[in-house]
Formats: sequence, structure tokens, C-alpha cells
Amino acid sequence: MKKKLIISLLVLLLVGSSLFAYTFPDFYYPLTSFRPISARTEAMGGAGLSTASGADAFFMNPANLASRRFSLYLPAVSVTVFNPKAIIDSGIIEDIQENEDPDTLATTVVNKYMGIVSAGRGEVVTTDVAMSFTGGGFGIGMQVQEQLHTYSTDGQLTSDKIIAEINAAASVGFGFRLDFIPEILSVDVGATARPTYKAYSNKIGANEIINIADDDDPAQKFMSEYPVAAGWAVPVDVGVNVNLPVGLRVSAVARNLNGKYTMTQYDVSGDWVNEMMEFMGSDPAYTGTPGTTTEYEYTVPWTLDFGFGWIPELGGLGRLLRPSFAFDLVDVVTLAESMETDEDAYLNHLRFGAEAKLFSMVDVRAGINQGYLSLGVGLDLFVIHIDASYYWREYGAEIGDKPIDALTVRFNLGVDGR
Repeated sequence: MKKKLIISLLVLLLVGSSLFAYTFPDFYYPLTSFRPISARTEAMGGAGLSTASGADAFFMNPANLASRRFSLYLPAVSVTVFNPKAIIDSGIIEDIQENEDPDTLATTVVNKYMGIVSAGRGEVVTTDVAMSFTGGGFGIGMQVQEQLHTYSTDGQLTSDKIIAEINAAASVGFGFRLDFIPEILSVDVGATARPTYKAYSNKIGANEIINIADDDDPAQKFMSEYPVAAGWAVPVDVGVNVNLPVGLRVSAVARNLNGKYTMTQYDVSGDWVNEMMEFMGSDPAYTGTPGTTTEYEYTVPWTLDFGFGWIPELGGLGRLLRPSFAFDLVDVVTLAESMETDEDAYLNHLRFGAEAKLFSMVDVRAGINQGYLSLGVGLDLFVIHIDASYYWREYGAEIGDKPIDALTVRFNLGVDGR
């Protein structure tokens, strides 16, 4: 029964769960410290520096906390599935519904999903769980994210790999407003400090996953044979808004200041598991031979983003229709360097999105990210909020090299702050 349970969890995780180089222990996303997936932001093409609110302000632009809007997430849970169309076309869902043998099902699902994986980087599934509060210019939150990445040198089953990653963060932010000319000109300033813990595995092949599942004690086999890296940092984001008449806003955000991670590579992941168990006051889970550890540092470089937003003031019509528009230019330092050799490099850095709230209950969203269309809807039912987004991300070196579609669904119990 224990074996069947572990195999079932592995299957559920896999199907629910230079740019082309990845060498352990480098970060899978070298320019990103930690950023949860937001259904609203993704539906708007990844834009929203000037319009993000609630918990999104922690990661988009802490200066938006200066609006003093109240929001409460108890909790917010998001699930993002990548390659949803390919998964449906592959017949994986039918296999799960029809096959009752866990051993056969694990092999079938892993092999079929790995057939979807193409050369380069990719994703399987991401889950985000958050609890947060914002109000009065302050904000505090807890976020946990699980990711399953893919990597392949040539897209063949023998070279397809899975990389598991988990991030946990506590975010503390503050924003305030300086009114220079009432109703005409004001400036928001905000900052968020984010103690973050990151852990990720080495690359694990499809056959290795199946062998782990087939072992008499899969957990001990994984903990004794596969390495993991883990560490922490306290990155800081600083944002500024310039608020203009008729709902116009110009924003700038410097991200990942102090982005140096203190990391430890564990040759035996069981040693890391036992450290976590000890931290939680529990007995050791790994009973095998201890391995060696190697300490190192990894710095996520800081980036600078600019944004422009417009939330029209419609007066009495605001209860019926509340539109907003966002236009972002991300990582402008890298953009300036790229423009010296490629005049079209700006297309990789453009984000544009629009949202319309209808009758204070239904949200309709659309956007463009690197030329790819994104769509989304939201439903606000008092303290229950549901959002869904379908969008594309580019995982290749250039636009069009390797687009991957994704579906994000978020459920939030609380007050959304919009």
C-alpha cells in the first residue's frame, strides 16, 4: 500500500505537476530570485507594474502598497499546468481514468509526458500557496511555490530530465505617498524585503523516475542517491510611482537588490531532509549513510523595470465598468545592451495588458507578452475569488523558438483588494 501511495503521488505530481545550458547547481532561472505565478498578471501579458494590487503588489511593485488598499488572502492557491493542449492530445488523462494498475500507469504517464518534452528548458507544473495581508501602506505575506522543470538536450526520451524546485518566502513591505499637488501630482515610494529559502534537485531522467517508483522504498532510494541544493537570501525590491491626472501612472521597479544566495549542495539529499525534519522537531527520515556538503554563493543580478498604467476615472459608471491598462518594459539594462546588436531586441522585453471589471463581479482580461496572446477571466463572489488564465511563454533564445502554453487557475478566500 505504501508503495502504491508513493507511486500515485509521483504520477499526480508529474501530470499536475547560455539559455539552453543547465549545470547543477546553477539556478534554473538565473535572473529570477522567486516570483509566484499570478493568474491576473499572466492574463494581462505579464504587465501590471502600475496597476497591480493586493498580494500581487509584493512581487510586481511595492510602491502600489501606498494606495493603502485592504486585501486579505486566507489563503490563495494557484495551480499552473504547462503544455495543457499537448497533454490532452497525448491521451494521458484517459490513461489515468482507465488504468487501475499504479505500476503500469506510472510508466505510461512518464513515457507519454516525456514525449511532449522538446529540446531546451520547459515546465511541467507549478503550485503556489500564499497567505497575505495589505492595508494602510503595510503588507505582510507568506508564499510557498513548488515547481517541476524539464530540460532536454535534443528532445529524445533518453535525454529528457526533470528538476524539482521549492521556494518559500516571507514578504514584508511598506509604501507611502507624497502629495505634491493634490489630485494632479503625487509620488508613491515602496519597498519589499523577502527572506527566501530555495531548494532544488539535480536533473533526473525519465527512466530514473520509473526506477525510483519501482523500488521497495522509493523515498530512501531517492534520498540516498540524488543530490539537492538549498539556501537562502533576502532580496529587496524598491518601487516608485508618479501619479498623474485622469488615472495615469508611471512606474519604475528595481528588483533583486541584495540577491546573493548562501547555498549548500548536499551530495545525499537525505542529509537535507533530516535537517528539515530536525528544524520541524521531528525524527530523521533518512537512515542511510551521510554524504558530503559543499557551500557556495549564487547571486541573482538586479534588474530595472519600467511601467505605464491607466485606470480611467469613470465616475458613476465605475460600478458597472472599471477598465485598466498596463504597459511594461522589463529588464531595461539588458535591453540597452542587446539593442546595440539587435534593433528588435525590445520585443523580448515588452508586456501589455488590459482588464475590465464588469458589475464589480466579473473580470475580463487580455494581454500580449513577447508577441503571444494571453486571455483570462475572474469571478468575485463576496469573499470567494476565482481566476483562470491561458497564455504562452517563450522558452527559446528568440521569439518563436520554443513557445509553451500554460493554464493557471487560482482560488482565493478573502478580500481581493481591487
